[in-house]
Amino acid sequence: MRVYWFVFLLCSCTIHAQPILSVVTEDWMPYNFINEEGEVVGRATKKVREVLEAAQVPYEIRVYPWVRSMKLTQTKANTMIYSIYRTKERESMFLWACPLLKPVKEYLFKLRSRDDVKLTSLEDAKKYITSLVRGSISHEYLRARGFKADVNLDLSADPSASPRKLLARRVDFIITTEYTAYEMMKGLGKPYELLEIVYEVKNADERSACMAFNKNTDPHIIERVRKALVEHNANFVSP
Repeated sequence: MRVYWFVFLLCSCTIHAQPILSVVTEDWMPYNFINEEGEVVGRATKKVREVLEAAQVPYEIRVYPWVRSMKLTQTKANTMIYSIYRTKERESMFLWACPLLKPVKEYLFKLRSRDDVKLTSLEDAKKYITSLVRGSISHEYLRARGFKADVNLDLSADPSASPRKLLARRVDFIITTEYTAYEMMKGLGKPYELLEIVYEVKNADERSACMAFNKNTDPHIIERVRKALVEHNANFVSP
């Protein structure tokens, strides 16, 4: 991983050393993922880099399973996580900088060939098995509505496992965005047309993804990042 450094001069012309901000995320195409060259890229990553560079904050980005990224951000000072939805349950866990991304819609997808799978409401989905990432916003949303692990939820740390299980008919639904579903199928060498949207899951439609900091992060870093994000959002079209 490359570390991005910037030099800051105080009024006294001495160098003000500041901690490197540890930035963590998950594999979530097309927003944050590792490309073939081993670089962390994506639409959200591009914006994060631009904001941090404008804020003149030294940083490094690493990709982990979502649960680990969340844990690191909760327990390690000077750590920031993205792209994370700001929810009531998460509000007190972090210090926030929003918005990073516009709200995105997520859907339940099934195989188009599965005529045996019928769905008219989210409640109906409890009769089937939905595969998704453990600890994700969708996991929290479904769990709050009575869905249970190993009953009607198949949980994984690896986002790419869900479409593979769907294609193998080991699960009945996956939950993701249209763009992400398309990229997942492309990565597996399968046509997107094998999938069919069956239900819009209204968990993220009114929310924007953010950046969130460990509460013991240097307050000057948070202040500069928040200011740079506001300026970026005012001057550029968000992804």
